[in-house]
Amino acid sequence: MNAIFWLIAFGLCLVSATYLISAVVAAFRATRPAQAAVAAVLLAALLLVAFGVKLPLLAAGVAVGTGLAALTMLRSLTRNAQHSSQTTRLSAAHMTLLAGSFLFLIPFAWLISTSLKSDDEQAVFPPVWIPTQQITTDDYKTREGKPAPLSTMITPEGTRQVAEIADLPSGDVRVRVLGNMSENAQETTAKRAELTKIRATSPRWTNYTEALEYLPPETHYGLVFLKNTLFLVCLTVLGTVLSSSLVAFAFARLRFPGRDALFVVLLATMMIPGAVTMMPQFLIYRTLGWYDTLKPLWVPAFFGSAFNIFMLRQFFMSIPNELEDAARIDGCGPFGIYWRVMLPLVKPALAAIAIMATLGAWNNFQGPLIYLSSPEQMPLAYALQLYQQQHGGEPGLLMAASTLVILPIILLFFFTQRYFIEGVSLTGLGGR
Repeated sequence: MNAIFWLIAFGLCLVSATYLISAVVAAFRATRPAQAAVAAVLLAALLLVAFGVKLPLLAAGVAVGTGLAALTMLRSLTRNAQHSSQTTRLSAAHMTLLAGSFLFLIPFAWLISTSLKSDDEQAVFPPVWIPTQQITTDDYKTREGKPAPLSTMITPEGTRQVAEIADLPSGDVRVRVLGNMSENAQETTAKRAELTKIRATSPRWTNYTEALEYLPPETHYGLVFLKNTLFLVCLTVLGTVLSSSLVAFAFARLRFPGRDALFVVLLATMMIPGAVTMMPQFLIYRTLGWYDTLKPLWVPAFFGSAFNIFMLRQFFMSIPNELEDAARIDGCGPFGIYWRVMLPLVKPALAAIAIMATLGAWNNFQGPLIYLSSPEQMPLAYALQLYQQQHGGEPGLLMAASTLVILPIILLFFFTQRYFIEGVSLTGLGGR
């Protein structure tokens, strides 16, 4: 029964928060900072009560009160009921998008956090989001001559800080009580469970250097994998853009017998599962002597892609025929029209296709798994899988290696997302 009350209280708090955010937005639009501050204070109070009290009825009552106050403020700040409803809908939509973005960012945040953790924080519960490390001191040294880690231990004299001098074979720890620097300093043996490590917020950046150092020496800290991946990305993007645009131009602007029927056949190939053609492709490439080479991974890009051809064809068909007629009058042939007139006008679509081809080539794992066997030919995606098999018991190093692999793609999409969204939306594939 208590769970039902909490569910009702949560729903009321969510509705009230939507109205309060709408009131804040409307107050800022109406240049009334005082009312915006009041709405913000009510929102803070609502969140404090919702997450701080243990009584669902109290949370529900506060939600109803703040919601009614927010609704009154919202009606006074907007022109009419329709304007008020529109502001509320927009605020609710933005809250939903922000909540969805937050949920999708949680795995990435966990990846970054784990890549910066020390070994003793990898599998603790509740999980640690902000990495910490045990504090060390140069005043005391371990048996290996390194700065001694600090911990606290309960002694008959009270809680004392101790320096961990050595780990004993029995599992116990040899410690020295802080404050005594003489050779006859008080040393004792304590069980690991009796010690509480003194920690401070400090990311462990050495996980990244250690992840690269664990790679085989012949890979030159992973530069060989990076070189292979960049080679595949460049040729795949070049082949995809040239072949797909050329075929799409022919289907969109040229007239020849059977054009529409061939286009239907092309689209029908999108319904063929990749598992059906996997074995014939492998046999063809093996017959050509391409096994254990990078050719099977980039040569198919020069034969076009049904989806990319369809996407570019939609874009080519939207270009006015007058431009093509003017180019013909100036003496351009079909290829000249394609190269000098059409391609400059479809840059957004070409950018979208290039970005998708880059993502596909960078993350391609199945292709290298089938066609490659030599370590010097492996791209980053395949090398990361092998790294996981060898260092799966070290999550910090594995997450650091994964971060290094995906970071270039994240930066690429971050700086090119405008072209990607523009290219997809202008072709009619964005729901417009």
